[in-house]
Amino acid sequence: MTERMSEKPSGKATEKGKPKAVAKPAYAKLVKGYMGFLTGTGKSLSTISSYQGDLNLLENFLAERKKDFYHLVPRDFEAYEYWLQNQGLKINTRRRKILSAKSLVKYAVSRKKMALSDVQFVRAPERLERLPWIPLPKDWEKLKSALPKGTTLSLRNTLLVHMLAETGLTVAELCALRWDQLSGGETTLEIVGKHPRTLRLSEEVSSWLREWREKNTGKHLFPGFNRHGVTSSKMTPRGVELFFRQLAKAAGLKFLKPKTLRHFAIATWLSENIAENEIQRRLGVHSNYSFDAYRKHLESR
Repeated sequence: MTERMSEKPSGKATEKGKPKAVAKPAYAKLVKGYMGFLTGTGKSLSTISSYQGDLNLLENFLAERKKDFYHLVPRDFEAYEYWLQNQGLKINTRRRKILSAKSLVKYAVSRKKMALSDVQFVRAPERLERLPWIPLPKDWEKLKSALPKGTTLSLRNTLLVHMLAETGLTVAELCALRWDQLSGGETTLEIVGKHPRTLRLSEEVSSWLREWREKNTGKHLFPGFNRHGVTSSKMTPRGVELFFRQLAKAAGLKFLKPKTLRHFAIATWLSENIAENEIQRRLGVHSNYSFDAYRKHLESR
């Protein structure tokens, strides 16, 4: 009969019924993992950079107050907002930074790096609605008058400006437009991507598009251009921004930017009594989009 050998305890087993301790990586390592997560979800580089800056500021607060991120309580977030206010940050900026901090908490909990906590339910400051600068009808006339005429480049630029003002497209959507997104004799535009939707174009814009198709045989509607001709298959958002900088000077509208025409489109639709849900559809935004600032603009005309 052989003698049974007793097993030695490994020293790693936990007591029966006692939960394992939650692994807590260093704050910097947690943030690095979160940045990777945001990249994987398709967030833009500028958005990721904004989150990184917000969380760096939170790290400064934690170091100054000798706080442990993994043991924060709701009153710490109240102290954080007060600390941000003392840094001279305005309410909407403070709101964003607190939301960024909450998103990191949510990420840590979802990855089982942090126990469930009431800090996930801390309320951020209410957003302060600001009235954007929106061109008046007379400003729109100035803008149209400032557009050069008579050249291939001027046709592209005229079309670009009118399409932004008529459709409310974002600059990224505009730059990505291809000819195969147009149909019905250039009267219908199919927007693809994160916010797919169908838009009807005016006869004026459709006419320019038909003329432009004869001159532009490339894949994209708006190629990069200079005085020597086409330089790239499509414009970049930076190229659009530089064009608008020149146009703003020519029109005498110092606050003019590409996004200005999205605001102009919204104000125009509201003045035409277009239903809010239809405006939201045209913009490709969610139902919680606020039109209060635009209504104030229309009331102040």
